[in-house]
Amino acid sequence: MVAACTTTPLLTPTSPPSPTASPSPTPTSSRNPIPTAPSTPSPTPSASPTASPAAAAFLVSAQDIGEHVAALDEIARDNGSTRASGTTGYDASVDYVADQLQEMGYRVMREQVDFTFFRETAPVTLAIGERTWTGTEWLHAMVYSAGGNVSGDVHSVGIQSGRPTETAACDPADWDDFEPGGIAIVFGGGCLRRDIVSLAQQAGATAVISMYPDWAANQTRQPTLLDPSGIDIPVLAVGREPTLALLEAAQAGAVAQLSVEVEASAATAENVIGEITGISSSVVMLGGHLDSVLDGPGINDNGSGVATLLAIAEAFSRQPQASDTVRFAFWAVEELGTHGSQHYVEQLESAERQAIEGYINLDMVGSPNSVRYVYADDFAAPGSAEISQSLLDALSASGHPGLGVTSGGSDHIPFVQAGVPTGGLFSGIAPLGEEEAELFGGQAGVPADACYHLACDAAANVDVGNAQIMGQAVADMLEELAY
Repeated sequence: MVAACTTTPLLTPTSPPSPTASPSPTPTSSRNPIPTAPSTPSPTPSASPTASPAAAAFLVSAQDIGEHVAALDEIARDNGSTRASGTTGYDASVDYVADQLQEMGYRVMREQVDFTFFRETAPVTLAIGERTWTGTEWLHAMVYSAGGNVSGDVHSVGIQSGRPTETAACDPADWDDFEPGGIAIVFGGGCLRRDIVSLAQQAGATAVISMYPDWAANQTRQPTLLDPSGIDIPVLAVGREPTLALLEAAQAGAVAQLSVEVEASAATAENVIGEITGISSSVVMLGGHLDSVLDGPGINDNGSGVATLLAIAEAFSRQPQASDTVRFAFWAVEELGTHGSQHYVEQLESAERQAIEGYINLDMVGSPNSVRYVYADDFAAPGSAEISQSLLDALSASGHPGLGVTSGGSDHIPFVQAGVPTGGLFSGIAPLGEEEAELFGGQAGVPADACYHLACDAAANVDVGNAQIMGQAVADMLEELAY
């Protein structure tokens, strides 16, 4: 999942570090919030292909989800602990998903997506006075950062008293007093990191350092700048320890030095699309991204979504022919900026886009301290609210209520931009509040997924039971839409 860009307050030096990568979407509404006794996941029974839609048992199997999770985890372990687009781990994941869909009887298409691969070719280094940080414990170049060796005065932008201002470096006016030639330090605010870098370059900054005080040692992620074009300066993401030192340096007017060595190169990856044709020309789509980040195997993000989609696809393949064509999509290059789904939507003819009645996205549905969020975006296309309500109703009927939230960035966004109704499910990243913990039966103050975008996002990081609950809600809604 590409996390939404949100304001990150500074923690004081005495506060315990949090492993949260970025806050989860803020709940916008609570629908059907009263839980009943939890249901027990059931194995998928065989269904007669001649049964009526009402009689067909459309049950999503927790065992199937677990087996797919294990297979993706094994693929990652066999390929350097990553399944990132442009790696052998991703190619093996594509082969696995395509083979599974073909065995289920789906018509499968593999669609090539061109993108820019990115990697650090040497450890990033940051020095302030006599203190130096090198490597991934506290530092990363953001994806699509430029390389370079830079030295300059440290200047804070959009920061007051150690905390982000309301505009948090997103307003051009925040940069009015910036001294050209300096290194800008910022907190991520209510705009894209790429937009902050653009403003920094216009103001004459030689580098940008985005600070994440919640990141403890070895919890440093690589946020993406979405596209390498127009990025001309080094851009770093740093955790708690360098953050505190940088804030002190800005107050003292101190100098920092940094070194970034990176490589960006043309590459290709594949989307995998599988469909079963319906009676009419209308289409219902379900999807999620297949790739991981470079720094981890991505088994919750988003192996859990992939595994659940495959389990839903298996259950659906045993049903009688539906009125609508049902299409499952497994997207490439989401972690670098939803490039796979964007490419797919851009290639559709107008009539093909209009035929899609709805797109449902599964991106992280097995967080170990799970919540059950349902996309409820004000910016979504007409018809989206009905999809979201159907998912909430299905969760509530199962005794596992959901909560409507603003979704953040994932593969549904290109469909939103094309005017397609969308919905989706998400099991959370950030620490649970007291109300969320009570509603979902989790632990308050503990991240939903402390391994988000890290090497520990392996099979043990996935709550298969929660993925089954959310997958069954999608199956219930799919039955309602497709028939």
